[in-house]
Amino acid sequence: MKWKEEDIKFLKENYKTNPSLVEISKQLKRSIRSIQHKGIRLGLFRPRFKKENSDAQPKKVINKRYYENNKKDIYKRKQERIKKNRDELKKLLGGECSICGYKKCFAALDFHHNSGEKEGNLSYIIKDSSKQKSLKEIKKCILLCGNCHRELHSKGSVV
Repeated sequence: MKWKEEDIKFLKENYKTNPSLVEISKQLKRSIRSIQHKGIRLGLFRPRFKKENSDAQPKKVINKRYYENNKKDIYKRKQERIKKNRDELKKLLGGECSICGYKKCFAALDFHHNSGEKEGNLSYIIKDSSKQKSLKEIKKCILLCGNCHRELHSKGSVV
């Protein structure tokens, strides 16, 4: 069904104003979708009105409420994710101390930066950065057990 000139004129006058699309569709005897489509082709835009009786809440409020209700679970998942990433990085470096060969417990192994290549706090990089950034920083490290790492720092020598 072809649009008549008077229908187009009526649409141009009323599309931007208050009448609802239902009222316009009754007046023009066309579907709401047809009216929206013609409005877009004519370059007409309707102002967006907020619904007065809407119970919708902003996403920010919903996310904050979710966080408040699930703090412990979120923290637990984050800790598990950090531990998993740290263990993967330790496996990539061989999974044992570079000096004495200790490999009984992954938790006892530490990353040690090679001489003068430190770009930031490694624990923060592992926790808060992407895997690519962590891998890039880990390439500058060696893996040491807790005892060898403490001895190395107390002597003041650098490997």
